Amino acid sequence: MWLKLSNPDASRSWIRVLALLLWLPALASFAAENVLLQLRNGDRITGSIVSENEKQVTISTVWSKEVVVPVDQILKREKAPVESQPAVAAGQNQKTADTPATKSTPAAKPAPVVVAAPAKPITPKPPQLWHADFQLGLDLIYGAKDRQNYYGKANVTYAKNRFRNIFELSGSYGETEGILSANRVDGFIKTDFDLGKRVYVYDVAGASYDEIRKIDHRFEIGPGLGDHLLKLTNFVLNAEAGFNYQAEYRTDDTEAENFYLRFAEQTSWKINHRFSLDEKFELFPRVEDFSQYRFRLETTLKYQLYQNISLNLTVLDQYDTSPAQSITKNDLQIRSSIGVKF
Repeated sequence: MWLKLSNPDASRSWIRVLALLLWLPALASFAAENVLLQLRNGDRITGSIVSENEKQVTISTVWSKEVVVPVDQILKREKAPVESQPAVAAGQNQKTADTPATKSTPAAKPAPVVVAAPAKPITPKPPQLWHADFQLGLDLIYGAKDRQNYYGKANVTYAKNRFRNIFELSGSYGETEGILSANRVDGFIKTDFDLGKRVYVYDVAGASYDEIRKIDHRFEIGPGLGDHLLKLTNFVLNAEAGFNYQAEYRTDDTEAENFYLRFAEQTSWKINHRFSLDEKFELFPRVEDFSQYRFRLETTLKYQLYQNISLNLTVLDQYDTSPAQSITKNDLQIRSSIGVKF
């Protein structure tokens, strides 16, 4: 009271000193208190804050006197657990620090960042160059007239880059009431070469034998030009035009050798995951006389039983305006078979 009345300025100075003395323990306790900083990259830092401002926080840890942490990298700040606080406070001697009463578990160092090794690139399987499709059929009828028909077909394709080679062999044999009703073999080979995305050139060669139609042997050969008119994921349509030379030698001692034009189209349609349709049509008008011609139509409907096994229904129609004597111009066959695809 005397200080206030006699010297007001001195009184105020003593009050500030006393307030500072009262706050010093609390400030010291706050400064010495350990904090746990969780960073955005997943790291955790434990220590006592030395200083901080709006841009960075300086913290003292057990392994470094000063660690500067940018404020924008701090995700969360909280009070550190007791067991993670430093065992030796500033100013303590080594003997006191080593006593069991004051010794505590040192803070765990941040776990090292493990960088995963880059995954090995997946190597795609090489394209399959060979494809094969085999069909076997059998018709057995025992009744007013006994009939046995056997037929088969093999189609092998080799495709690499722009080249495609197609090999096809088919045949049938049948008897009705013990009398021969079918005995034929057909085969051909066709080579394609793509000139671009749509246009390609081809050459086809074939040979056949048919005892019922009195064909002792027949062969053909001819080049041409093709166009991939449509090439979708489930539908393919090709058109071809070219020349064809055919020679046919018959069992009745007659023969026919002629030059033909060749017009053809081929369709492959995957209707759904079970059904698909393959169709091929070839027309051969004679160069000297368009009224004389041949055509061949083959359509196969497939039902996929398993991944590579199918049931097939095939319609084959062949027509010739000038067949051997006593032989009908049209030859229509309907077949059912089981197919295996590789």
